[in-house]
Amino acid sequence: MALHPQSRALLEELGEPAGPPASLDEVVATRAAARELALAGPRVGLDHVADVDADSVPCRLYRPRLGAPAALYVHGGGWVFHDLETHDAFCRHLAHVTGWALLSVDYRLAPEHPHPAGLDDLERAARWLREEGRTLRVDTGWVPGIGDSAGANLLAGLTVREPRLLDALALLYPPTDRRAELPADLENAALVRATMEWMWQVYAPGDAGELAEVSVLRAPNLAGFPPTHVVTCEHDILRDQGEQLAVALADAGVEVTGHRALGMVHSFWRQPERFDAARELVVSVGAWLDSLRARARHQ
Repeated sequence: MALHPQSRALLEELGEPAGPPASLDEVVATRAAARELALAGPRVGLDHVADVDADSVPCRLYRPRLGAPAALYVHGGGWVFHDLETHDAFCRHLAHVTGWALLSVDYRLAPEHPHPAGLDDLERAARWLREEGRTLRVDTGWVPGIGDSAGANLLAGLTVREPRLLDALALLYPPTDRRAELPADLENAALVRATMEWMWQVYAPGDAGELAEVSVLRAPNLAGFPPTHVVTCEHDILRDQGEQLAVALADAGVEVTGHRALGMVHSFWRQPERFDAARELVVSVGAWLDSLRARARHQ
């Protein structure tokens, strides 16, 4: 399928990609600009939104109602960019539409903090969430993880490290293999090969890229994964490796579903104000989580 008109509009707005940052100062400036842009946008109100300390990891709790089921949310940004503020409007939307409370994790970023810093932060936050449900006034009896792009990679890596820590995974266009070829014909301004290669390099320098908790597609045993939903974008250089993860999980006996979003480009999920497909996907991911949780409660 050709690019969806909404994808074409985004790419036209992005213009010619600039490539990876040339210095740490440029990284910091790019982060600040993204944060400023996000803070200027509208956001939906919820029953309770609060910044919390999750065992020394800064996080933000989104609670649509008292006693809501809770999920861990891990933002993308190539392990280098984005934070609680850049994903605040989307997390509010996700919690409001699905009825799920979210703990969004402000993990440490590369290049200042390469692997395993972000993954360690995620593990601490996940354990803290499971222990603090009563204090947070949310239901943590069954806790899934939801992540986009690098956040999806971190969730998959956490599951390689600690297979039973989360009860389900929703992985949106995950990078899964440091050594995988990035197809030139899928490159566009939403994510270009040079930038993705640079992100891998600063997050997992040297031999770190070979670790199973980094290149999860290369893990020798994926059988410990919980039910997993993998979403890829038709026009995304990470498409093939995301779909290969879904196949590998199925071969390992994991309950897995795959969804290729036709006409879509990288990052569409977190832009429901722009993409019809994002709004529909939020609803379907919420329904998938509800179904799994209901089944677990009756087992």
